[in-house]
Amino acid sequence: PVRYRPLADAADVVAPLLSEDGTVTLRPRLRVLVVQDRAEILDRVEALLRSFDLPPRNVEVTLSLFLGTDRLTGGRQRSAPGQEFSREVRGVIETLGDVTKWIAYEPLGSRSVTGTEGSAVTAELSLEYRVVLEVESVHESGEVVKFDRVSLQRTGQDEEGTETIDDLYSAGMVLTAGRVHVGGAAREPGSNRALFLILEVKAR
Repeated sequence: PVRYRPLADAADVVAPLLSEDGTVTLRPRLRVLVVQDRAEILDRVEALLRSFDLPPRNVEVTLSLFLGTDRLTGGRQRSAPGQEFSREVRGVIETLGDVTKWIAYEPLGSRSVTGTEGSAVTAELSLEYRVVLEVESVHESGEVVKFDRVSLQRTGQDEEGTETIDDLYSAGMVLTAGRVHVGGAAREPGSNRALFLILEVKAR
């Protein structure tokens, strides 16, 4: 029986273990794989399926979005990060100010959300910005999380009051738990403003 994972995925995992005479048959209505092969191979198949067919893992993602402004707009002095930022985020901001042209920072929103392998979750950071996270997988150790897509979106309304959504930044990501990750987006290389998204992940 395959309880948690797609039956076809389980068959793909099993197939490389089979001998030339081995077969695997899917029975979708029963959610069962029927595997025929030598006894020692069936033992390996059983062990592999036990480690593969696990309940979807959860991951907690903490997101912080802020706007960086360059020296032409923000002045010569770097804006001191206020209490809106955590210690980790303040450290990132200080480092960015040392190595990039953006030296003034405005917090736009922060939130923690929990997602599940194989599903998407939306984090509403403010009335204007949100992040859509598509969680692909969490490594068995819980140390690495793979996202099919991380999308920073700006929402609004058109003249008729219909919601509009603009993808400002979208990419697949592989993130290490316990580390701070930063993504940035500007309209063009010469822009005097840029959005920075900070992500921290924890497997649950």
